[in-house]
Amino acid sequence: MKYYNYFPTRKFQIYQIFASNTNLGKTIFSTGLIRSSISKSHNNKYNYYLKPIQTGYPKDDDSNFVKTYIPKVIFFENLIKFKTLFKYEKPVSPHLAADNSIPSDENVLNKIKDYVSECYNESLNNGGRLFLETAGGVSSPVMSGTIQSEFYRVLRLPTILVGDSNLGGISTTLSSYESLLIRGYDIPIILLFNNENYNNHLFIEKYFNENQNSSIITPKIFSIQLPPKKECNDLTEYFQSNDENFKHVIDKLEEWHENRFNRFDEMERKAKETVWWPFTQHDKVNRVNVVDSAYKDLLINYNDNNNNAPSLSETFDGSASWWTQGLGHGNTKLTLTASYASGRYGHILFPESIHEPSLSLSESLLDGVGKNWADRVFYSDNGSTAMEVALKMALTEDYKEKGKETLILGLEGSYHGDTIGVMDACGPNIYNQKVTWYAPKGIWFTPPKILMKNNKYKIHTDINVSSYDSLSEIFSENRIDNDQLSYHYKQSIENQLYHYMNQGYKFGALIIEPVVMGAGGMIFVDPLYQHQLIKSVRSILKIPIIFDEVFTGFWRLGKQSGAEFLKINPDIAAYAKLLTGGLCPLAVTLSTEEIFKKFLGDTKVEALLHGHSYTAHPIGCLVGNTSVHEYYNLDWNKERECEEQDKLFSIWRKDILQQISCLPNVNGVFALGTLLSIELNDIDGGGYASNVAKLLIEKLSTFERNSIDDFGIKTRPLGNVVYIMSSLISDKKSIRNIEQKILKCLNS
Repeated sequence: MKYYNYFPTRKFQIYQIFASNTNLGKTIFSTGLIRSSISKSHNNKYNYYLKPIQTGYPKDDDSNFVKTYIPKVIFFENLIKFKTLFKYEKPVSPHLAADNSIPSDENVLNKIKDYVSECYNESLNNGGRLFLETAGGVSSPVMSGTIQSEFYRVLRLPTILVGDSNLGGISTTLSSYESLLIRGYDIPIILLFNNENYNNHLFIEKYFNENQNSSIITPKIFSIQLPPKKECNDLTEYFQSNDENFKHVIDKLEEWHENRFNRFDEMERKAKETVWWPFTQHDKVNRVNVVDSAYKDLLINYNDNNNNAPSLSETFDGSASWWTQGLGHGNTKLTLTASYASGRYGHILFPESIHEPSLSLSESLLDGVGKNWADRVFYSDNGSTAMEVALKMALTEDYKEKGKETLILGLEGSYHGDTIGVMDACGPNIYNQKVTWYAPKGIWFTPPKILMKNNKYKIHTDINVSSYDSLSEIFSENRIDNDQLSYHYKQSIENQLYHYMNQGYKFGALIIEPVVMGAGGMIFVDPLYQHQLIKSVRSILKIPIIFDEVFTGFWRLGKQSGAEFLKINPDIAAYAKLLTGGLCPLAVTLSTEEIFKKFLGDTKVEALLHGHSYTAHPIGCLVGNTSVHEYYNLDWNKERECEEQDKLFSIWRKDILQQISCLPNVNGVFALGTLLSIELNDIDGGGYASNVAKLLIEKLSTFERNSIDDFGIKTRPLGNVVYIMSSLISDKKSIRNIEQKILKCLNS
């Protein structure tokens, strides 16, 4: 799909007209609004009427109707233009009228974007207004069968809702309003005819006055005089008599539009004055990313760097919103799920209670990421907390010895969260450098990492550099018995373990991030090393194995869990991030029954005393269950690259990786699942504190405003490591465009 860098601007207003049902007078209202808009236009400001889909053509031609009642002098001044994009003869719903020739949603949206962009460019100097009139009702389908409120959501245009003034119209109007609201539309105005038989407008106005919400735009209600009977062929007098009423509507729309952009203008300044951002050196913040909304893989950002036309534009969410996005922003299934759970439950105290969302999600997880090893699910609120719980589960009385501190085993470069406990379970690094309470409580092995350089995957160890042609080779089970590194890893790991044991160290658990260590710098660890580490620790120390899958779980890397990659199961594992598809906070810690039984006893002191007020909140649990099932239903072969010999999925093309790997400014690259990681060359050594990626990040974020095919990519580097991460629903075309932009920026 084409990227859209021509959203409403301060000078160029766009309004979308929806109706609660069909035959409610959308075109009458469109005509009145355009007449009044023209009369208020100054300095040759343009006005546009766009009807994307017209059925019943040519007998029904809404563009022609509007044109009929626009004063003829306007056409000579060229202040109004009309456009109908798709015309069908049958006077039925578009999905029926299209017969066998059904254009794709992408095709229809691109035509709409092309025309809106054309209008935008034409009105750059003097400004303008565009009114887009939909077909039928809010939930009427377009040609493909997608309902309109879903189809137009990617544009998220300010919406004028035409209410129903007939008998039963209160219900249809409020239902339509709520349907649009839960999809994230702004609805500044509701228009109805003044039908004195029912006076629906009075009730609706009273309803909104009594139910104002400071966090949601409360629409203004305008009632307009009913038009004459349908048999009347000339409505000129009707429109003339109502021009003043429609001017009031235009005034309110202008006021709302100005307030919206005034708020955009002050958000950056106010954010710098009031917000304390995580992982951010405020003294180094130049520009603030002002986000209006988000949809699928896109962030809709406000840009004021063009003083002539401050505007909104689409930017690819290149970090999957801190690794949480799996099903795209604004996913309606997740939104409806959350709304249902909110309306049914709110929140419920969880200890010694159960509700369907928590039970269903527990069953799904034990049959999914925990299949064949996990028996229990403990709920918390975020990844760091899930790992705190994992540590408490592992470090029981069984592993304590008088006078000896129980330590953990881990990998150098790992990072398990921001809370004090899991911070102590990581080696010294930039995250804990200034934390005065930090006290490292473990031993961290140095893992061999993998990067592609000059077309080869290379593993650097203390004995040699091993090269591989494909990921399939790296993840092959044959390596366990046949790869020369297997024996070397085993000997090295066991020698170190016996060394620490002989020195009197006591260990309570091994913690690893399977395959990729995220926050530590997207470190791709040789899976054979992790496999052998787990086997040796389990055999010699007989302590619990903890998988930190907060980042890697739920197909982020192309498989459901790290156990599938490593061909070995943990005793405890933590999951978050993708668990709820990016909609709301929730985390879980899974464990075996053996771990669970260690906390059984006669007193409460022996129990696992950990919890949060919002433990297993129904909204998160039900959204999580929906997300997990949606992941299962994805077509994993569609629009993905797949290495032969093994089902290792990557949305990134291997030939692109090879090109990147040969660049002199790149130390190495790898891609797995949705993740693409590029380690840049830094003569000062790299690491999280490196600024070498700053220029590349700036290049990726910019776009050519005059090109509808260009776009920005929003991402945050990890020092000298630049990573791009998509959701699990990203389309192939977008990924191909991103690959080309990355190559272009790296070469410039």
